[in-house]
Amino acid sequence: MIHKSIILILAVLLIGCEKEIPVEYSLPFQITVQSPDGQSIEGAIIEGGIDWDIFRVKTNSDGVAILPGSIRGRGAVIYKDNYLPVLSVMSPAKYTLKETIKKFEPIGDVSGKAIRFDQNKILTLDYNGTYHFYTYNNQSVNETFSTHLHDSIIDVGETQLYGDTLWFATYSSGLFAFSIQNPASPALLFHIPVQGYLGPFVVKDSIIVLGDLWKPGPLIIIAYRNDGSFRELSRIQNYFVRKMLRIGSAIVLLGNSDSLPTIFDISNPASPQLLYNGIEWEYQTGFFYKKHVILTPKNGWGGNNIRLDYKILDLSNPAVPVTSGLFSADSWITEIISDNFACGKYYYHNQTFSVLSGSISTGFQTVATVSENLDGGLGGSYPPYYLIGNKLLKLMDRE
Repeated sequence: MIHKSIILILAVLLIGCEKEIPVEYSLPFQITVQSPDGQSIEGAIIEGGIDWDIFRVKTNSDGVAILPGSIRGRGAVIYKDNYLPVLSVMSPAKYTLKETIKKFEPIGDVSGKAIRFDQNKILTLDYNGTYHFYTYNNQSVNETFSTHLHDSIIDVGETQLYGDTLWFATYSSGLFAFSIQNPASPALLFHIPVQGYLGPFVVKDSIIVLGDLWKPGPLIIIAYRNDGSFRELSRIQNYFVRKMLRIGSAIVLLGNSDSLPTIFDISNPASPQLLYNGIEWEYQTGFFYKKHVILTPKNGWGGNNIRLDYKILDLSNPAVPVTSGLFSADSWITEIISDNFACGKYYYHNQTFSVLSGSISTGFQTVATVSENLDGGLGGSYPPYYLIGNKLLKLMDRE
């Protein structure tokens, strides 16, 4: 009896083993990407891997993609323009991408970053110092004029527009100021040959404050004349400056967690006075919105529905910044472009550019995405038009 039972158990085990199919991790496998209603999504990109395992494939017209066996059981991201990216562990399965509430439609090509973006007109400046004048409508964009502004300009950095005067720093040939009162005929006002790899700057009358973008360097204050001559008035050591804003005679600096923000009074530019130094260890950096500093959190919360809490500092009195609230968002916001729209990078995939709808009182939600051809990132906006990666796009409602 015992002998028969052993034979029966062995038979069951053998049958079970025959049904198991060993997983061969070296063999490619197939996945399908679809919409929530089961429609195939063509052109979705699946991307992942590390070093020699890096891969990037697109789905075909049936929503099918063949992935390398090395990615089985490992994480990868699935994304496409005007869809919300998904980060998931890969196996032979079906994956769902959700459409964004709105969508981007391409209008045409534009070179450079916008220095003025108005209705039907865009003025841009590209990295090598070429100035472009474009006109556009909801169907096309046309370049009407372009010129290289100066023979010595090959590496444009920070730009500032004060009225009709375009200021910009370079990484090898100092500061320049041009009049663009006639947008089809920019005119050189003066060149200030400040040495060094120039970062963020602000101009106040005949005073310029220069920051160091790449390392904790000196904050330098100079006085200039219209013939391009200048003299150094003062310098403050060891400030790393990502962004800079002037409010009256106050200069507001944004750096890392130990300088969010740092504020100086330059009423006497030869002897600037420290007004405030914010230390915000829970925040990684920030950006300006009107007379506010918006602090960007280091971490999100919420599991599969990540939310990021941003802190608002009111600079109505720059000497005494006041915390005026928090708001949440489902993307890393880098800029608030109007009272109702912001932009940034999608939380699960920082190569996806996001446009968000909302406000600093209610929070922001991603309404459209662009994931391909993002060289240069956001180059400017005049909602519903956006310059992203040398493309002019229009934000539209879905039909």
